[in-house]
Amino acid sequence: MEEAFNKLVGAKTNNVDNLVKWMKDAKLIDQSKEAEEKARKLFEDVKDDKDVDLNKFKQVVSKLAEEQKKTVEEFSKMLNIEGPKLLSAIQAGVAGAASAASAAMTAAFKDATK
Repeated sequence: MEEAFNKLVGAKTNNVDNLVKWMKDAKLIDQSKEAEEKARKLFEDVKDDKDVDLNKFKQVVSKLAEEQKKTVEEFSKMLNIEGPKLLSAIQAGVAGAASAASAAMTAAFKDATK
C-alpha cells in the first residue's frame, strides 16, 4: 500500500478523489454515493485535499477497517492489488489529457495561421 501511495505522491495524484476511487476499486467501500460521501468525510480535516499525506490515508484506512470489523492488514492487501491498476488508469488519463491538449493547440495554431 505504501509503495503505491508513494507513486501517487510522485505523480502528484494523491488527492482525495483518487484515494476514494482507489478505496472503491479495492472494495474497501461500496460503489454507493453514501459510502463515497462517508469516506470523503474522513478526509475533511486534511490541509490540502489535492495533497493527502500517507499518515492521513493510513488513519482513514484504519477507521474504515475498524468500522467494518476487518484488519488494516486485510485492507492493505486489497489496496496493494488495486494500486497498480489505479496508477495505470491515472497515467493513461494524464497521457490522454496531454494528447487532447496538444491536438487542441495544434488546431488553434492552424486556425491562427490561416
